Amino acid sequence: MNSTFSPKNILKTWIAFYIVVYAFPAPFSYIPFLYDFLLKYFVAIRDEFTILIAKAYLGQTDYVKPEMNGSGDTTFNYMELISFPVIALILAVFALVLFRKKPWITKLFSWSLIYARYYVGLILISYGVAKFMIGQFPSPSIYSLEQTFGESSPMGLAWRFFGYSDTYKIFMGLSEITAGLLLLFRRTTVLGALISVAVTTNIVLVNFSFDVPVKLMSSHLLLFSLLILLPSIKVLLDFFILQKPTRLATPGIPWRTKTQRRLWLAGKVLFAVLLPLSMIVGHFASQPMRTMYANEWDGAYTFSQNNLPDSTGVYWTQVMIDQNRMNVKTSGKNNHYYTIENTNEEGEIYFVRTANQEDPYLLKIRENSDGEYQLLVTLGEQQMDITATRKKKSDYFLMQRGFHWINEYSFNR
Repeated sequence: MNSTFSPKNILKTWIAFYIVVYAFPAPFSYIPFLYDFLLKYFVAIRDEFTILIAKAYLGQTDYVKPEMNGSGDTTFNYMELISFPVIALILAVFALVLFRKKPWITKLFSWSLIYARYYVGLILISYGVAKFMIGQFPSPSIYSLEQTFGESSPMGLAWRFFGYSDTYKIFMGLSEITAGLLLLFRRTTVLGALISVAVTTNIVLVNFSFDVPVKLMSSHLLLFSLLILLPSIKVLLDFFILQKPTRLATPGIPWRTKTQRRLWLAGKVLFAVLLPLSMIVGHFASQPMRTMYANEWDGAYTFSQNNLPDSTGVYWTQVMIDQNRMNVKTSGKNNHYYTIENTNEEGEIYFVRTANQEDPYLLKIRENSDGEYQLLVTLGEQQMDITATRKKKSDYFLMQRGFHWINEYSFNR
């Protein structure tokens, strides 16, 4: 049988195209204007094929791709687990038939692993850098400190756990950045893939254990990391298990012309240097939008006296102010969420229920001589005069406990 059509080569070609179909257009989408002028058309064709699969499989003739909402585990994403292998198989068959006499057809798998290296590496760098900044795992907020464990979602519980410790976030960030950077260079590929397998295995376990809706993407990062290791698996087994003398092979690509070498070098500089730097700069540039909204009146205000009900006929029982957000709990066991538009040193807080609200509501806060607070709330023509106690973030035991080198006994409450 022609080696081009051997089962092994067909499988490797199919896997190669699956890597491309799944990962594309990243990381090329980071290149300015390239996505809008070219790459979006490939994505549109791929999405349309997935929609056709979804309509047939789900029996929903009006099915459409959902808007981006932070979840990578939507029904559409699971339909991609059907459509992507099919697309990859079609492309593999066409490539093997049309280019069966070309010597490079047998090298597609090796080239796809280079692509996988950059895909996994740049994603890990991006996630790692985010650990050092405001965003992915924020410090516990007033809302989360007031919330009981029983009212948390599994994902919320995991995010509070990670967000509490800056030290642990730094460790996770350094691990991801180290694995990502090592994957970008040929001579450090195996070491980077080994670290990446460890890092992504932890990510996958967290996502599955705490129902974080990035299970499919993180599983692919782990799968691609294992595939990157595959060509070196025998050497690794000889060294770690059989304890045989061995060495890693790091073959380069034998470019024939000076132009090819220059193009390869330009691509290396772009994807291994410029893109990581631009992603880091992008993270820094996004920080002003994520920076904490300075609000000296942050805290949980629990009411000891309620003079008037609000417009719904129930009493306010607690107000939680956290940066530019305000959450009101009522005697009717409801939560009302507001956005703070402005504050001043006199304790005046202007807040709205919806973005298109023209006249903001007003909350005036004044500290009494006995340590309690007086809250005067103006909701349109209605006013409420409330006496409350205040609990700042620093008053919570979780935020006070800190780190202890010496513990004479286990403190677990």
